Amino acid sequence: MAHLKPKSLKIARTALLGLTLSVGLSACVKDQAIGGPVPEVGFQHLAKIQLNVAEVNVKSNYKGRMQSPNVEHRFITSPERAMFDWALTRLVATGGKDYPAIADFVIEDASVLEVKIEKTEGFKAMFTYEPTTRYDANAVATFSIKNPVNGASGNVRIAAKRSIEVSENATLAEREQVWMTLVESLMADFNAQMDVQIQGYMARWVATPGLQ
Repeated sequence: MAHLKPKSLKIARTALLGLTLSVGLSACVKDQAIGGPVPEVGFQHLAKIQLNVAEVNVKSNYKGRMQSPNVEHRFITSPERAMFDWALTRLVATGGKDYPAIADFVIEDASVLEVKIEKTEGFKAMFTYEPTTRYDANAVATFSIKNPVNGASGNVRIAAKRSIEVSENATLAEREQVWMTLVESLMADFNAQMDVQIQGYMARWVATPGLQ
């Protein structure tokens, strides 16, 4: 079972992913939030990573600014919450007393920065809607395992990054949908890289078939 527990980790490896998406949105409805059930970024459909460890600790060292240019606190599902959910859903300790190793998952960066894009000037700009805002999202975390008995250890660091642009006439509901798409894409990158790194550098502790 995963537990929330303070612990600092070493940084050993970086995998950086970058991709920029451009989204043009039209405004034909009232400026209001997404209606109906609140959408979430989920990981229940993914296989659990069963680990031969006594426990998995999950924590965050990220301290959001809660002010411009940071906007992650305005998201329905922020990158920080998504990474917490990823770790608590996918990382499972199955070793018990026979495996004294301890696993630690630590969130280092979960920021989303709002960047203003300069609009084209001139006559044409009066009749066209252009992207005026870009959102740069980051998902950075370290994952380590250490056996206090024999000293065996392993650790990886994942850094995923995604950006998306939003048109000047986007409604609040459309903007929130774009934010959700951004976090989903960000976490897809994060998940893929974490799978690769765990298999490549921490396979000795993996008990899940197909992930060794």
